[in-house]
Amino acid sequence: MIYTFAGIAGKRSRLNTVLIAGTLVAVLTVIFFLNRWQKNPAMPQHGSVTEVNQGVPPLEPSVGIPVEQPPELWLQAYGSSSGNAAWGDAIVAPFDTLWSISTGRELFSPPAIVGNMIFIAGNDKVLRGLNRDSGQQIWSRTVTCGLSGGVAADYTTVYFSGQDGYMYALNIETGSERWKTGLGYHIFTDACIFRDSLVLAGNSMGSIAALDRRTGDLVWNDTMDGLLLGPALSESIAVFTSEAGAAGAWDISGNSLWSRGFTSQPSAPSIKSDVIFIGFSTGKVLALSLQTGETIWETALDGVRGRTVVSRPALAGDSLLVAGTCDGRVFCLETGNGELLWETELENWVSVTPAVCDTIVYASCDDCRIHLLSLNTGLPVDAIETGSYSGTPPVLMEGVLYTGNSAGDFTAITGAL
Repeated sequence: MIYTFAGIAGKRSRLNTVLIAGTLVAVLTVIFFLNRWQKNPAMPQHGSVTEVNQGVPPLEPSVGIPVEQPPELWLQAYGSSSGNAAWGDAIVAPFDTLWSISTGRELFSPPAIVGNMIFIAGNDKVLRGLNRDSGQQIWSRTVTCGLSGGVAADYTTVYFSGQDGYMYALNIETGSERWKTGLGYHIFTDACIFRDSLVLAGNSMGSIAALDRRTGDLVWNDTMDGLLLGPALSESIAVFTSEAGAAGAWDISGNSLWSRGFTSQPSAPSIKSDVIFIGFSTGKVLALSLQTGETIWETALDGVRGRTVVSRPALAGDSLLVAGTCDGRVFCLETGNGELLWETELENWVSVTPAVCDTIVYASCDDCRIHLLSLNTGLPVDAIETGSYSGTPPVLMEGVLYTGNSAGDFTAITGAL
């Protein structure tokens, strides 16, 4: 770990010449070696998961954002429509591994957390219900194809979709099946609970289905063009995007409120304060009206060459948007006008949504690290080794950082508050 040192010099007029000279030599020697050490630092001492400490001073509390309280129920991916799965104060080094499991296959699905349980879906075709304090497996359910959509859960039931084309509902305590409904074709969208009565999902052919939460029966359906992404839910409106460049909104009864087509591929949407935020493969971010779909503002990143996919945005506090790109950037925008506040370049893709807490951004990068960046400036604060490419979006919950990677490892990391 790199520390910041401060020296204190004082004048003592009655010291003899030998003592003054000796003091000066000692101080100059310390400064010389400290300067060399800062320019060529050795690998820092750290716990089992810390890789780098950049030595950036911590943020003053006054520049942070309010701490978000964790949701009681996980009704949509990331726990809310904001796309930001950070709940509680930032954690910093020293880090340690609370627990870790290995599934052997890629983990891309955003997990769900309810009470003392965490639910993890992976490409090994298994949904696991784990004790989130110990990592102990309480139950598991194996299906016929991989799982890549986000998990949702209420007090009694866990909901998830499979690449086998089915939406599943399982008992939260035992993992026993309550119902499953086939939607045809693969499902990559996140599961979500819409107004306590419906479960929404969309398949790879653009079909949206609203199912009765208790029985799995089809209530209404509609279509978009292309493989569906999202959804994000406000209190009464659901928003989907598609890889074909479409975006649209529906109410609880299945009425289409608006739809738009774009010339580039959008990210999954995020919603806050009646505004939808979407990243695009051209390095742009758009803010749209939730009610009408009209563009409020548009921001284009500088220096974009070719395809520059922007991740689903993470909305933090009342005014910040943080996202990553496939050309290795993490950036922060003002949500009111799209002004770029800062941008940081990393060594590889940042394709999954960062987690943004009161003072720190946790950005999972394909350089096999989670980078901790100052929310105020974007400067590097630290990094955590993950062992493989990015997998699940990082989730920060009550002092623990949960992360899955493309090698199939899922790890709970503790740190100092």
